[in-house]
Amino acid sequence: MARRNEQSLQSDSIMKNPFDITILCKVVDNFGDIGVVYRLAKSILNLSQNPQFAKTKIRLIVDDLTAFNKINDKIDDKKSFQCVNGMEIYDWNDFDFCYNEFTKNPPVVILECFQCGRPDWLEKILFDDKVRHIVNIIMIDYLTAEDYAETFHCLQSLTRSARVQKVNFMPGFTEKTGGLILDNMENLLQKKVEKKQILFFSYDRDWSFLTSALERFYNENGFKKLFVAQGKGKESFCKAYKDEKCNFFVEELPFINQEEWDALLVDCSILFIRGEESLSRAALSGIPFVWHAYPQSDEYQLVKVNALLEKLRPFFSESDFEIIKKVWIDFNSPDSELDKVQTQQNVLEFLKNVENLKDGFEKFGQNLRKNGDLAFNLMTFIKQIVIIEDN
Repeated sequence: MARRNEQSLQSDSIMKNPFDITILCKVVDNFGDIGVVYRLAKSILNLSQNPQFAKTKIRLIVDDLTAFNKINDKIDDKKSFQCVNGMEIYDWNDFDFCYNEFTKNPPVVILECFQCGRPDWLEKILFDDKVRHIVNIIMIDYLTAEDYAETFHCLQSLTRSARVQKVNFMPGFTEKTGGLILDNMENLLQKKVEKKQILFFSYDRDWSFLTSALERFYNENGFKKLFVAQGKGKESFCKAYKDEKCNFFVEELPFINQEEWDALLVDCSILFIRGEESLSRAALSGIPFVWHAYPQSDEYQLVKVNALLEKLRPFFSESDFEIIKKVWIDFNSPDSELDKVQTQQNVLEFLKNVENLKDGFEKFGQNLRKNGDLAFNLMTFIKQIVIIEDN
């Protein structure tokens, strides 16, 4: 009897479209979460042109449509439902509307991004109303270079219903993880026109050590401008720029669409970036970059930074790697622990050696791109776990 019930559940799952993908996103870290999720949704939808992923449908559920609008100005933050760029967008917070819509057509595959949990109306559908078919929840975790990414990748976990099955899927920097979202990176790199300009996107801190180093660097190396992106670090950078009486040209960027951001990023010569979304784009681009990780309690961000540094190490000589390591650790250490003069010198050394460092960063990016596209790897995984092939 138990086996017959299991086969019945599997039959129900076959009747559903395995590529009916519901994606959940809570905007926690400003725009980073929705940036990654939107890029993943676009990439999955683009794969529908591949015959093996035909009939792909995306239902994207977001709790902060105002933040979403900042990276895609087609999003109307007043609507509970809208169709944008071929995907259905739902307001997480509209219980009645979403409950009614998803009751009519319950999800088949759910991507639960960054431990965001599930809206109450979806919990009711999954566990109180008890859907008739199997629902596969795939937990898309935060990007990390730590070893646990390989351990947790494709690891299953339990839910309170046999009809709701859950598994982890880990983005990462090695072939034993799901990889990174390649999106349009290869095409962008083919069109790349390197300009002597720098992109700065960070969290809040005292940036005087950086602006002082940049002032010396710009005067000696003929760089044209520095772009400062919107976000938590913009005001603190601009304050340091004024306090240090810097003369290099700074352009404050408005909020721009994701596609414009990508095009701007690849044409820069040096990147100071933060978070996960911009980190993955910088790493894939092969452009020399410094990562400002999200500050955490007990300075745990340094664990993450050191883990990624170890992934970079094989692509550089020991002396070049030490240049990178010093400035990365400075960027991610508390202000109280920094010797401003030494930190400024470490940044300046990185800037002056960018030409020597380019080859290592380019090889790192090439290696990441060889790991394949996270969206393709994910859809292949979904096909394997949802479709029951005939023996």
